[in-house]
Amino acid sequence: MVEVILIETPSLGDRSYLVHDGAVALVIDPQRDIDRVTALAAEHGVRVTHIAETHVHNDYLTGGLALARATGAEYLVNAADPVRFTRTPLHDGDSVEIGDAMRVRALATPGHTFTHLSYVLESGGAVAGVFTGGSLLYGATGQ
Repeated sequence: MVEVILIETPSLGDRSYLVHDGAVALVIDPQRDIDRVTALAAEHGVRVTHIAETHVHNDYLTGGLALARATGAEYLVNAADPVRFTRTPLHDGDSVEIGDAMRVRALATPGHTFTHLSYVLESGGAVAGVFTGGSLLYGATGQ
């Protein structure tokens, strides 16, 4: 069974997520204070194996790269983003296996940024959720 845990930063109107299957975890759009993420992963007894960015964040400093380096996790970033760090480049439609129970599929959702990706979470052969980053904000307005 897949569990999605919200990591909220109300002062920025931001939400990050820790998604796990009891063994491994995917983190979506982590803030720079990665200690919150690592503590949450430890609390649930899971290992962070993947970090996904919906977009290159200009409104706050991401913790994605630091978290990937600290955990040895794969760092999923749009292939079209001109970055100077090692990452797993994704294109629209690419899928990545996250352990035995989860998969994420990149979905191009330009608008908030030109290279924005949403991530469709699949588990047990069905869609379990979609992480939309800045393209669709629950309880707020995206651009």
